[in-house]
Amino acid sequence: MTRTHPRPGRALASALLALALLAVGGAGGYFLSFQFPRSGTKPDAPARAEGAPADRVGALARLQPAGGVIPVFGPPGDRIAKLYALAPGQQLAAGQPVAELASRAARLSEVTVAQLQLKEATDAHAAADRAGREKIRAAQTELSQAKANKAVDLAALKTKADAVRLSADAAAKAVARLKDVKAKGVPVAAEDLERAELLKAQAEAELSATLALGEKARVGYEEGEKAATARIAAATAELEEALARVPLKSSEEKVKLAERLAEETVLKAPVAGTVLKVTGREGQPTGLEPILQLANLREMTAVAEVYESDVERVAEWARAGGAVAEVTNPALPRALKGTVRGEADISRTIARNQVFAVGPREDADRRVVEVVIHLDPADAPLAGRLVGLQVNVTLTRR
Repeated sequence: MTRTHPRPGRALASALLALALLAVGGAGGYFLSFQFPRSGTKPDAPARAEGAPADRVGALARLQPAGGVIPVFGPPGDRIAKLYALAPGQQLAAGQPVAELASRAARLSEVTVAQLQLKEATDAHAAADRAGREKIRAAQTELSQAKANKAVDLAALKTKADAVRLSADAAAKAVARLKDVKAKGVPVAAEDLERAELLKAQAEAELSATLALGEKARVGYEEGEKAATARIAAATAELEEALARVPLKSSEEKVKLAERLAEETVLKAPVAGTVLKVTGREGQPTGLEPILQLANLREMTAVAEVYESDVERVAEWARAGGAVAEVTNPALPRALKGTVRGEADISRTIARNQVFAVGPREDADRRVVEVVIHLDPADAPLAGRLVGLQVNVTLTRR
């Protein structure tokens, strides 16, 4: 059998391919070792509890404002019509305008309409009030006039009745005298006696008529007073009904609502603070992402993620008077100082870490407890310039 030998060209190609693969692998390893050093200019993972000294605890943390970062959103379904001059680092007062929405023009028109409706309702209310009060005054005048007429007329009828009564009494006495004289035997002409009795009858009839007229007048005036009083009550009820039909109160509330809705088309800073980031643009829809991020940077914290196995030590230090912390990162000009003031700064839940070490060999999945470190006021300006910076924290007993 004839043995075949490799062709010289093919052997040379295989050798070159092997050398190339070795070169690529070496370069890749060198690149990875350069990009992900275990120590260097970027924060490393903290030492685990097993290897850490008993008097200190290391952890990764992020710099955060004590009050958190406040996103300022616009209402969904609107757009930014005007964005005020905003820049990171700018100080905003609580209630300071930051943007105007596209719906502002329509809302202002609603305010104008509501104010017009309120004016119409106010005018109608005033007109109904004037008309109703005029009716009430007319009825009251009628009642007062009726009472005045009653007093005068009844007084006149009483005076007349008294005079007629005197005449009737005189006529009756005259008849009695004539009859007495006649009874004593003194001749009395029959026609004289008849004339006296006629005068007596006429006087008594007039007296009865006068008394009847007075009673009729009294009853008539009393009924007139009742009618006038009823008209006053009716006019008062009519006035109340007319005023109730005018939607004055609802018109006032509509104006307040329209003004409040128009006011909401001007977005304002909810609190006083420093602008961290501006993402809004004119014409951009609102409600999808914040227009800006705001925070109070006068009080800064470092939120450390402490290994679950180290938490009890930190808690013991907190119970004993607190723990001190040193916060470092190459981006900071110097180390920052802070304290864990008490157990209230230690979370009661264990969660997965949100801060990750840079090295590829470090754990990407750890069980940690958040511990809030209050930075010293003198260090707040430095920390406030780098919100969200990942830092190394070393905790020790106070």
